[in-house]
Amino acid sequence: MRHCGSLPAPYAIVWTLGVALIGVLAVLAPVACDHRSSGDMAPVAVALDDADADLAARLSDLVGAVRAAPKSGELRGRLAMAYEVNGFPDAALSTYAQAVMLDSEEFSWPYFHALLLAKSGDLAGALESLEGSLAIDDQYVPAWLWRGNWSLDLGDYDMAETAYRRAEALDAGTPAIAGLAQVRLRRGLAAEAVALLEPVSAAQRHPHLYRMLGEAYRRLGREEDARLALARGRAAVHIQWFDPRQNVKAGYIAGFKNQMAHAQNLLAAEKYDDALEILEPWMEHYADDEALMTNLGWAYMSSGDLDRAYEILKRGLAEHATDTAGYYFHYHIGRLYNMRGEVDEALQHFHTASELNPTQSHPHEERGKILLRQGQRDEALAAFDLALESGARSPEKLLQTIGIVEAASGHWDEAAARFRQAVEIDPSFTMAYVQLGRTLAQAGRWTEAGEALAWADRLGTHPRDVAAARQVLADMKAASEESVAGPASDSR
Repeated sequence: MRHCGSLPAPYAIVWTLGVALIGVLAVLAPVACDHRSSGDMAPVAVALDDADADLAARLSDLVGAVRAAPKSGELRGRLAMAYEVNGFPDAALSTYAQAVMLDSEEFSWPYFHALLLAKSGDLAGALESLEGSLAIDDQYVPAWLWRGNWSLDLGDYDMAETAYRRAEALDAGTPAIAGLAQVRLRRGLAAEAVALLEPVSAAQRHPHLYRMLGEAYRRLGREEDARLALARGRAAVHIQWFDPRQNVKAGYIAGFKNQMAHAQNLLAAEKYDDALEILEPWMEHYADDEALMTNLGWAYMSSGDLDRAYEILKRGLAEHATDTAGYYFHYHIGRLYNMRGEVDEALQHFHTASELNPTQSHPHEERGKILLRQGQRDEALAAFDLALESGARSPEKLLQTIGIVEAASGHWDEAAARFRQAVEIDPSFTMAYVQLGRTLAQAGRWTEAGEALAWADRLGTHPRDVAAARQVLADMKAASEESVAGPASDSR
């Protein structure tokens, strides 16, 4: 097993805790291989000159505990986890290796060592370390899935096949089937990949499955099927799996900046109570920190405590109303006013937020929604267009909304143009195709309307809506034919 070596910048691997590993916060002390007996191994140390006091104290305590009990693999493993999640990967690698030497019966240390080696790009070393963890517990599904992934990336298709088969036997489900299908694609067995992917993609509707299925169809010359599958697989989302052993690492995140980053990840994942548990204790020491106040306001508001959210956001506004941080306070308090039904105040704050940071789409989009509810159609559309120009989070959905507004005003060509933009962004957006078909029918563009509905029908996600739109198209076309002499023809 490898116990040392340099660590290049890691590439991203998503794991279920949702914690983005923090960038290096301090200059690392040199880490050397230690070939002394396991009981004499000194703990790996890092330079903490630039670290905040809380992080430095936490790591110092863990190092002290290791020095007090130098033969404890558990304490060495705790130190390794702390190094990893706080941005010291080199130190973490060496310390995991020490933990493995001290405690050969603990699954986590070679497993975590393997995962960190993989992040460094050392897949061969990762597989070697993973063998140690599987020798301790060969029932842990994520370990077999990682073994399959890394073997696949190294071109060892036999080992990948074996690993995915083992994961499948342990009820891994979709991730194992996806891995087996990827092995088939790498071996050039597209028909076998299709046989694996068709049933699971129909059941799971996961974009990654559809992307692989589209690739397999294309290799078989089934271009129309490939186009449909690739449309459904547009989203850049990969198959993930639950890896519960990694969750323990979150308890070792230390330091104000690191915990702020962790709390923001939790907020983005809508785990508001968990975020509050991290954020609230910091008020004692960082009550005026703009990031802490912003995150607390967001967390309180999202968890339904509007009074506490209002209190902290108003305090933030008093201190940061016109500076860069003011954008966040104006935006969040605008959301809060909107939730309370005080729309004039909400509009005012969204407007100020957009002035402070014109590149952010969120205030424009929120203003547009309020203006639309108030019947201010033109102003709402102008706000939505600004949101699109500023990089709206879901431009295809915003374009759909604009299209619906234009259609409600009888602006068929403008509405059709917006729906077309939406489906160009997301070719699997069934309802945008349905609305495009209905709009084109209103404009008398029968052939184009039929083509849009035919694609919506093939997508297969909203059969009733497609059927209703087809009926509208047929009724309108029949009425048009009755009103003119001779058979109707396409107007365009």
